[in-house]
Amino acid sequence: MKKRLIVHFFLLLIVFLFSPSFAAAEKYIVIDPGHGGRFTGTSGYSGDQTGFYEKVGTLEIGLKLKEKLQGTDIKVFMTRQTDRDFAKDSKEDLIERTKIANNYVKGNNDNSLFISIHHNAYPFSTLVKGYETYYYSKAAAWDEEYPPDPIQVNFESESRRLASIVHPQVLSKTGLLDKGIQNDQAFFVIRNAQMPSVLVELGYMSNPSEENLIKTTRFQNDAADALAQAAIKFFKVFEVKDSSGNEIKQFTSRDDAITFAKTLKNVTVFDKDKQETIYDSTKVNYEVFSKGKAEAESFTELSDAIIYAKERKNTKVIDKKHGTVEWSNYLTRPYQIQNNDGSSHGNYYEKGQAIAAAKVMKNVKVINRSSSDILWTNISGENVTKTLNSKTLFGSDRFETAVKISKEIYPNGFKSSKEEKTVVLTNGLGYADALSVGPLAAQLGNAPILLTRGSSLDPFSEKEINRLGANKALLVGGENAISDKVEKQVKQLGVSVERIGGIDRYETNSMINEKLDHVEGVFVANGLSYADALASAPIASSTDWAIILTDKKKITAEALSYVKGKRTAILGGEAAISSNLEEQLRNLNGTTVKRLAGETRYETLSAILNEFSDEMASDTVLLSIGQDFPDALVSSAIASQKGSPLILVHDELNSSVQDALFEYGMKNRVTSLFTVGGKVQDKPKNQVANRLY
Repeated sequence: MKKRLIVHFFLLLIVFLFSPSFAAAEKYIVIDPGHGGRFTGTSGYSGDQTGFYEKVGTLEIGLKLKEKLQGTDIKVFMTRQTDRDFAKDSKEDLIERTKIANNYVKGNNDNSLFISIHHNAYPFSTLVKGYETYYYSKAAAWDEEYPPDPIQVNFESESRRLASIVHPQVLSKTGLLDKGIQNDQAFFVIRNAQMPSVLVELGYMSNPSEENLIKTTRFQNDAADALAQAAIKFFKVFEVKDSSGNEIKQFTSRDDAITFAKTLKNVTVFDKDKQETIYDSTKVNYEVFSKGKAEAESFTELSDAIIYAKERKNTKVIDKKHGTVEWSNYLTRPYQIQNNDGSSHGNYYEKGQAIAAAKVMKNVKVINRSSSDILWTNISGENVTKTLNSKTLFGSDRFETAVKISKEIYPNGFKSSKEEKTVVLTNGLGYADALSVGPLAAQLGNAPILLTRGSSLDPFSEKEINRLGANKALLVGGENAISDKVEKQVKQLGVSVERIGGIDRYETNSMINEKLDHVEGVFVANGLSYADALASAPIASSTDWAIILTDKKKITAEALSYVKGKRTAILGGEAAISSNLEEQLRNLNGTTVKRLAGETRYETLSAILNEFSDEMASDTVLLSIGQDFPDALVSSAIASQKGSPLILVHDELNSSVQDALFEYGMKNRVTSLFTVGGKVQDKPKNQVANRLY
């Protein structure tokens, strides 16, 4: 008794250790050679004379089936591989046998199948013969005392399909008489197997001729081969599933499955044979953008996206994962593969696309078509003539990031000969007062913009003021923004202080603009939102424009007076600046007033970049996050120094901004990309860089 318990323990341990309860997507088959041990099954026509019981024939076929599947990608499990039983009682034996089978496939039930192998007998006549395939149907075989496993009930259609594959295959290979597919018997193993299941009755051992056939190696091989081919065929389907993984429809044709799936939304097509998802509309792989529009149409496959785009004007197809342009009917292809003699091997939207294509060719180079720079080459004696210096300016926080920019502009501090040795100091925890200070900082000898806390001078800024050798600090904001304590701390550094601060952001803005010596035009931006003003600040700082901050619906008399007679650009849509306010400005300045707006802050940025593309000719581009203000706020000083545009991004490069960069990259030989702050992700950074080679 103790010995049997130990054996039973180790059997359960082996099942536990090797049972794929954590299974990834694999194809499994559980082969169940019927009977075994004390449960011999039918003794057939020969009775006990030969010792060839049903359990012997089923095991022979089961082992041969396992061998035939070894060279496939179907993982094989067997309930028994020797002449053994699982319990003393026949019912308990079936329960234990089924538990073992179910444990093998736990977690991978959908991609598994169960074949229980048997031979039949009819005690009342030796003439009965033939082959039957059984699967379980709740409707045809229900017993309240022995209810089926609910998982098997859900697999009824798949069990029926398995039976429809197994049955003709066995008939064809073995030549047995067809006694049909049956579903009216609630055999325990197929009633409780937690996977698609069949039970095969491979001939009648009570029939002397069929018993003799069953004993032959040839028959056993043929039966095993038939079952192996059926198992392989069972998996050769394509399942269309909803977003929860529930099967909607099944196909034997890949194309038919995908065609059907394309008529639905949020579905996948699963190749059951290769165990991979071949179509997935729950994920957006490609997007089609129309020029100037923020919204896109989503597609799973590139071919579908291109077909859709071709039917419309001014469209492009974007690879959602990489942010690359895959096709367009309005963008130029900036990159070309050339031979030694300059002949073309094709033009490409992306540098990476061109280089990937060139790498399989001999003696070619990839060039930028507008500058003729060589970006990649395998031609002997030729070298790359252009690279992009990509540098990130960021510190441990926003205060140190501002200092990093200051050090980039003035690596050795202010020169002794510099007339203006001024720094601009503003509250780094609020944007209200400093949104429009960029142009003034530019006119003050390109003063770096440093940040501080309102209650005390930030240590990073304090050190930078000393390092620069500044003799003057312009404090932007009233005492609520920058306290008297900060002012005293700055003075203690031996620096004179001038404060610009009104009763609110609009008065402070007016005071800043009054200090500007020369103004070519005015940007009008909503003072309660930083995005549009930040987008314009680098341009304003480089082109002698001012920034007017205003309420959505009304503008102060002082601001109207300031705008009069100047070119005017209204930033943002009517949600930012109302049509009534626009009408006031047009009545004041006529046709010189232009609204630069888009559906989002990035679309508005694109409109600004396009409008001022000629004024922003530089070998440098700045990049920062568009969802927060500090990093972009302090970028205007370096933009002013280099005449650079500032590109704002979120988790990817906006489509319209990408178009603006296409044009910018074609017009300007950009050699440097400065990323301001540490919040810009790799994807948008790479997207911007790709446009600048």
